[in-house]
Amino acid sequence: MSTTAFDSLARQYDSEFTDTAVGRVLRDIVWSAVSDSFGASRKVLELGCGTGEDAVRFARLGIEVTATDVSAEMIRVARQKINRLSGIEPIELHRVPMEDVVASLCGRSFDGVFSNFGAINCVADLPALAASLAGLLVPGAPLVWVIMGRRVPWEWLWYLARADMRKALRRFEKNGVEWRGLKITYPTPAEASAAIGPYFEIRRVSPLGCVLPPSYAAAWLNRSPRTLAALTRLEVLAQRSTALAAWSDHYILQAARLPAGTR
Repeated sequence: MSTTAFDSLARQYDSEFTDTAVGRVLRDIVWSAVSDSFGASRKVLELGCGTGEDAVRFARLGIEVTATDVSAEMIRVARQKINRLSGIEPIELHRVPMEDVVASLCGRSFDGVFSNFGAINCVADLPALAASLAGLLVPGAPLVWVIMGRRVPWEWLWYLARADMRKALRRFEKNGVEWRGLKITYPTPAEASAAIGPYFEIRRVSPLGCVLPPSYAAAWLNRSPRTLAALTRLEVLAQRSTALAAWSDHYILQAARLPAGTR
């Protein structure tokens, strides 16, 4: 496998997102959903694990994690992070493209599947991914995917204020956006739900980054804890509205594996 677009981001990813004020808040909101969904899970498959931050949190809960990512550098950083820890469940790391995960794990079975902060947006064929993953999951297994959305008022305002119309409206590109040799697509909540619908029952769709700004526009919140606290309270309240999921930087899609032959 060749060097990927994410290799160059691996070293700075935690400092530029994970450990920032808004990054911590957004991840905590995701984990509120994860805790609700994965409470009974023992073996979880993670797609696009990045630097391993979520894999570590699963492991701290006593869950066995098989974490995958296409980026060799992301896997390397994740392995370094994991090796510094003790007293957690073992974490299995695989460098593999998301489309090849099922083939590489053939014969395995998982109690849930998780993907955070837009890794799913790099998949060219979402229905095909859902169909293949269904074969790895036991009936009732939870799915939690955090997907980048299409309509993001924060993004429009940020880039239009800088006279960058192309970036302001990039998520509306019909065939996706080229980025460092990758094709990034932005399915709406309705489109993502339809893509997985034949194999999964949709349980909940909620907004993420509806009130809080995207990470590239959030550095000022590191210096303004009161504003961060106020926006965080509004962001948490927004979780109650499924409609706002279509107007957020990301949205949280929660579903459960249907029994084979249900649809």
